Amino acid sequence: MSAKVETSIWLALKSRIDTLPLAYAKAWPGQVFEVAGAGGLPQPYLRIGRVTVAPVRHLIADGKPHERTGSLMITLVHPLGQDVSVYDQIAASIAEHFKDGTEMRYAGVCVAVTSYPHVQEGYEDNGYWTVPVRVPWQCFA
Repeated sequence: MSAKVETSIWLALKSRIDTLPLAYAKAWPGQVFEVAGAGGLPQPYLRIGRVTVAPVRHLIADGKPHERTGSLMITLVHPLGQDVSVYDQIAASIAEHFKDGTEMRYAGVCVAVTSYPHVQEGYEDNGYWTVPVRVPWQCFA
């Protein structure tokens, strides 16, 4: 059975996430994740999320590709205790991994990053500094 377009888009994005040069645990959508650290100490991790927009049909003919867009959300979740610039630098390395024009493929579907990812303002949440990175993407399928 071939992958559906939505599944192919997700698996293309996931394949790029898997190559991030950070050795942090990942909290994947729909999967159980326990925040645990070595010796009971809190450890940094990445929370992965996604937002999609309804497909847009540009051509009247049946079977023509639709424009599909969305945002991949990769949120750095790091224990407090360092200067904000440290967290911002880590988040910037995530953004750099998905720089403008990066293409990801799965099962014949190509997903492209449409502009440089946005490192959003960080905030404190239950003893962690949380910095969302929004990666905008587009696909015609």
